[in-house]
Amino acid sequence: MAERPKKYVEAIDLVRALTIVSVIAVHSTWYTANGGGWVASGALLSLLHFTRESFMAMTGFVLTWSLFGKRLDWPTVWAKRYRLVLFPYLIWSFLYLWLFKPQPTFLGFWATYGRDLLNGGAWFHLYYLLITMQFYLVLPLFLFLMRWGQKRPWTVFWGTAAFQVLLMAYDQYGLSAHPGGLNAYTGDEVWSYALYFVMGGLAALHWPHIREWLAAHGRLVGWIVVSGAGIMLSGFGLQWQLTHNLTLADAVLQPAMVPWSVAIIVGLGWLGVQYEEARIRRPGRWPLVALIADLSFGIYLFHPMLLQWWTNGLNAVHGFVTGYPLDALTVVVVTAGATLTVRVLSWFPFSPWVIGRSAAPRPSWLRWRRPLSPSDEREVPAESR
Repeated sequence: MAERPKKYVEAIDLVRALTIVSVIAVHSTWYTANGGGWVASGALLSLLHFTRESFMAMTGFVLTWSLFGKRLDWPTVWAKRYRLVLFPYLIWSFLYLWLFKPQPTFLGFWATYGRDLLNGGAWFHLYYLLITMQFYLVLPLFLFLMRWGQKRPWTVFWGTAAFQVLLMAYDQYGLSAHPGGLNAYTGDEVWSYALYFVMGGLAALHWPHIREWLAAHGRLVGWIVVSGAGIMLSGFGLQWQLTHNLTLADAVLQPAMVPWSVAIIVGLGWLGVQYEEARIRRPGRWPLVALIADLSFGIYLFHPMLLQWWTNGLNAVHGFVTGYPLDALTVVVVTAGATLTVRVLSWFPFSPWVIGRSAAPRPSWLRWRRPLSPSDEREVPAESR
């Protein structure tokens, strides 16, 4: 007897949409609000840097929700998953290198391309695809761990949290900025985000209870988020005062990021539950959220390209005045432009290879129809003409 698919969790749509918009805000702040030089921008970035962790938690949730407890043919699972990530990784790495990192020779281009594929170096955001592919590789081990998480969720959570804090301390305060050994390629290794994959997996296993708890404890969730933000900003301020190094103070991989990421993921979960309940009461509400969530992977892949073109254009017309109004405008322009572009790409048969999602039905005005021939006209009933 075939297994019945689980009901889709609509709460994840709002979490995914808010996370991808926050990713765009991170990169926009860096480009247009002097993210590497202004202390206020550094503080803002320290709060926005939860996006990596949120994406990892969603990955753990979705894969556990859809695969846990099933009898799996792993070659088939891997073939399906890698097709939707590996080919976009190859294509977008090529495009970013070709457009923005020109090489002096033909052979030099391909040599650089090959090296960039190994470390996600073609552009700054492509590391996420490398981490996703690593996670797919260890997915059988992860789902085996989730069997223990089904029985002892708090043991698994606190054990992984302790590992995460120690690893982040090693990354942040090791012998050098990028210490060798355990985490030689800081942030590019799947275990750099172990806690968040586990959080997502545990949430999927216990979702009915977690959903009920979130719906009933909105005020407590608010205090958790505020407390996490306070820890993050205190860590940022202390490190800035001691080192005057913004790169260190707003680093993504640092101990203060752990409680903040956990807190904001809980907060996003609460918002997702509110969104889901609103959609149950009135189906079809807020379709833009569902659209952005559905296209989020393609938006992630394309938005840095659009952001680069946008800032290049501002420079060309001498209109590039850094500041928060421009930052906010950039977030809106890039989000809208990337969503529209990826939506158009989704209408074509090649979309799974480029944006990692199945082709969507084209609008009727884009569908080509063969003109009727005289013989066709004779076959159409008069009442339908």
